[in-house]
Amino acid sequence: MFLTFNQCFSNVPFENWGSSVNNTPRYTFLPQTVLGVQNVVRFAKSKNFRVRCAGYRHSWSDSFSEDHQVLVSLVNLETVTTLPDPMSIIGGEYNAATAPELKTIELKGETSPGKRLCRIGVSVTNEEFRRWSVANKAWAIPVDVILVEVTIGGVNAPICHGAGISHKTISDHVRRIEYVDCNGELRVVDDPYLIKAAAGAFGLLGVVTHITIELDAMTYAIMQPVKVDVGLAIPPTSLDQIPKALRESWFNESNAQEKIVSAKKDFEKRAAEDYYSEWFWFSYQKKTWVNTFNTTSDPTGAIDYPSEANTFLQWIQGWLGGVITGVPFFNAIPGYWQAQLIASLGMAALPPTLGESKTPTFKTLLPNALHFRRGVQNMRVRDMEFQIPLPPRADDASKPDFSVVQKAWWDVINLVYAAADNKDDPSSPMRLTLELRIMGGSDVLMAPQRGNDLGTASIEILTLPDAVTDDEWMGFSQKVCDLWMSYGDELNVRPHWAKEWEGVRFKGVEARQYMREVAYKSQIAEFKDALTQIGKGQEWELGELKERFSNALWDEVIFDG
Repeated sequence: MFLTFNQCFSNVPFENWGSSVNNTPRYTFLPQTVLGVQNVVRFAKSKNFRVRCAGYRHSWSDSFSEDHQVLVSLVNLETVTTLPDPMSIIGGEYNAATAPELKTIELKGETSPGKRLCRIGVSVTNEEFRRWSVANKAWAIPVDVILVEVTIGGVNAPICHGAGISHKTISDHVRRIEYVDCNGELRVVDDPYLIKAAAGAFGLLGVVTHITIELDAMTYAIMQPVKVDVGLAIPPTSLDQIPKALRESWFNESNAQEKIVSAKKDFEKRAAEDYYSEWFWFSYQKKTWVNTFNTTSDPTGAIDYPSEANTFLQWIQGWLGGVITGVPFFNAIPGYWQAQLIASLGMAALPPTLGESKTPTFKTLLPNALHFRRGVQNMRVRDMEFQIPLPPRADDASKPDFSVVQKAWWDVINLVYAAADNKDDPSSPMRLTLELRIMGGSDVLMAPQRGNDLGTASIEILTLPDAVTDDEWMGFSQKVCDLWMSYGDELNVRPHWAKEWEGVRFKGVEARQYMREVAYKSQIAEFKDALTQIGKGQEWELGELKERFSNALWDEVIFDG
């Protein structure tokens, strides 16, 4: 009965990529077929085990399996535990003829002009799908995360996203979910309403085997990344918010306020109109990297970006970053200088690399632009990300007020300098980047962007693992959380499910309690009701999902409320 497991390992210690979760599942299964998944679930049911899945383990919250339970790994253990990961520099195209069942990519019918369905196995990586999409030059996922070393299933389950105010989450593009239920039966959800629960269900519905996503006709991104003075990239609401260390010569000029006004217009235009919009500030750097672009259907002049040589260079940079930050000597250096070194190297590696005042233009296929950095997986980081709703403007309620974005951005920058300038206890908790993406809302029931009709500021802070070891990170994260949560009770500010949020308190309330009782109270009720509706038609009950596919985190947040 319990055959076709493919590979099985006993008592293999598990650690997620960010080293924030550690446990030892009783069994780790590596199925490559739907039947294999069914047999894992049937086995788990017979032994009363809980089943959780992991892709590339690229999540920081405690959403994985637990001690003495069952883990399903969608990637073989050698690949998923090897750093540096060579995936992005190994040649070859995706080959459908040799792909196992959970790695299939199959085009389906068109839904409307310029839209087509694609059935994708959950074990397909972003790099495999990128290569498939680029090779065909016909269809693409319109939005995605930057990483290529993640699985489609791993990106979809926690409701991940890309950038651009016209775009919702990746899960919003899902039209059909195929999954193995708590009885080991293969099921399908494609109802237009119920898919809003199934498309972003955190693995609680069952083990998803295939996801059908609606693709867009292929377009070409016209990338023109620039490095802008930090005070003018996302300008503050007042000049005095710029720390002294970041005040360039223009700050003292008579037309400084005019420059701020002009910069605000440029920022808001990019945020409100561009297809893709993202900003990076590396700690203590005087410039911000601005990466916003629009698309065209015209292929004239398109190039491969990054090129093979540039891809290899990016991979080397990520690998060296991982090596350097893991060396005891580096970790003995004060955090401020760690941040200076890594930030300087990181900023220097981003285009334009020859003359920072230049504005290079790269016209490339959309999937290449969405995945503009390769080898990111090679350097471990810690990461906390929040989704801040864009409120309406006072003079025009139909348009978003971007001043909340300016405030969230500069609150962090000033907090970074306050920590470094503290003579009694100087520190550098945020040793990597402050990142911002402007995106839309979401129709997915459990999405943190749900209800954000005018858009969302997806903003995150990243650091090196040594900042955690130095006991600087969590205190800083709490201060950032307090600031981002302070912008008004009418804004339902919520964290990204897959990032670090469990270690902080929200308005003085324990994180899981706040998520359950405040941030998602109505959404959880609707989510559970939708799951119940699915179960009525597929012969299972909500309690069976908890028994088979939950863990301590989801028990507390979803099922026990």
